Amino acid sequence: MSRFRTILALTTVLMLLALPGLGAVAQDATPAADNSDVEIAYVLHGLNTFTERMKVGAEDAGRDYGVSLEVFGDASFDTPTHQAFFETALQRGFDGIAVVTLPGDQWITPIQQAVDQGVPLVGANVTGLETALTAWVGQDEYNSGVILGDELLNQLETAGVAEGKVAVGICSAAAQVLQDRDSGLRKAFEGTSFEVLEAQEVLIPVPDNYGRWENIMAANPDAVAAVGLCSIDIPNLAQLKERTGGTWLIGGYDLDPPTLQAIQDGWAQVTVGQQEYLQGYLPVRLLAEHLINGTELVEGWQETPTETVTADNVADYVSRQTDNQVQYDFYQEYMDENFADLEASARPYDDLRTPGMPRATPES
Repeated sequence: MSRFRTILALTTVLMLLALPGLGAVAQDATPAADNSDVEIAYVLHGLNTFTERMKVGAEDAGRDYGVSLEVFGDASFDTPTHQAFFETALQRGFDGIAVVTLPGDQWITPIQQAVDQGVPLVGANVTGLETALTAWVGQDEYNSGVILGDELLNQLETAGVAEGKVAVGICSAAAQVLQDRDSGLRKAFEGTSFEVLEAQEVLIPVPDNYGRWENIMAANPDAVAAVGLCSIDIPNLAQLKERTGGTWLIGGYDLDPPTLQAIQDGWAQVTVGQQEYLQGYLPVRLLAEHLINGTELVEGWQETPTETVTADNVADYVSRQTDNQVQYDFYQEYMDENFADLEASARPYDDLRTPGMPRATPES
């Protein structure tokens, strides 16, 4: 078994071992006060190595603020399943709920029910612009696509490739955030000699995703690059490239350990991260400060800036993405610098409706 496959297998085992507990981690921190009477739920859109770091961020925030936190999620990424979790949280009377609305247009009724009941809500990761949400935490998805496209163009130039087909995969075609990523990617390639192919749906389950990519690349043997718009894509593309002896470049999303390993080993060239830890931490913090202090919930968009990772800087990210204590320490300092005042760091919520609006928070 190759080194990359070994790393991927070990990471998958560790992820599966971690899923049943949804429990505490061992970061060093002491709650400022006991606010355990404040109960917050976080309903994720699924469970994998990516959302595991969102969960850790949420749990760290819960501990830091001394609140009672329960995280809901299932490995299926099935929308009705997670809507049932959301309904359970409403029925159990949680004081506030953070939620990932995948896809947004299927969450209109559940979100309205919660608003009608007076339950404060914060969205994260996947926008729900069709819903009654007024607070959201996540990256500028359109600009992330532009950033990814620009760096992939740099990598293609370095490889001496000036034209050709670029295959694109989207794991959930209905998700607006992924459509925005795709639009940004295409914007970056405008005016070049490359042909960015129509995005093909590659699905979320890992085996299905691999099979879809296998078909796409077999149908486009002359492709010079493959771009996945979801966290699961780069590890699968790296395996496929290694198995088939492919020479095409790989670009994609997120900083999962197998993705970073693929870049270290040279199979993938660029990935962009969205600081998913903050997408777990900040929604809980927003709700906790509102519920504990009795102040208005800070509305608007807390932007988590995009990070670009290539072979040149991948080593800088490995410890943060694999060691919970390093991650916690890094983001405590980062939040002190960039999110000390959530009112000040919030962008207007409606900025999310206009792709490509200028950033309001530092990039890194």
